[in-house]
Amino acid sequence: MSHSAETTRETVRARNTATLHRYFRLLADLDIDAWIELWAPDCEVIAPYTPGGVPAVINGRDRLHGFYAGEAAKYTRLRYPGTEIWSLHDPHRAVARWFPRAELVGGGTYRNENVGLFEFDDDGRIRRFTEYFNPLPLRDQDRRAS
Repeated sequence: MSHSAETTRETVRARNTATLHRYFRLLADLDIDAWIELWAPDCEVIAPYTPGGVPAVINGRDRLHGFYAGEAAKYTRLRYPGTEIWSLHDPHRAVARWFPRAELVGGGTYRNENVGLFEFDDDGRIRRFTEYFNPLPLRDQDRRAS
């Protein structure tokens, strides 16, 4: 691989890593309107292990915005201590591990550990995200809210 090709790959990796840092900062700020701009219009979110009532697949930025706006409304405070982001050999892919800590509008807290594969388009927007997390804390959170 030429030096210029490797430089380009590193530039793409750095851009995508910066996007993920912004992703978590905007979520922590509960700024879903700014956060959704990080996503490609035809994005796809896949969460294979979701509890009932949470979609396992969300297609498209508009649907994703609606879903996350509803989720953000459940929290008075949200943070992600200890977030780890790893670039992969393919500069358009990255893995993250994060630990959401939230205070719920109705009282109580939500805590979990997540890992996800982020895939970016050529413009640096998230085009696919596959998320793995323990569904039990989310299910328990929804029970408390009922």
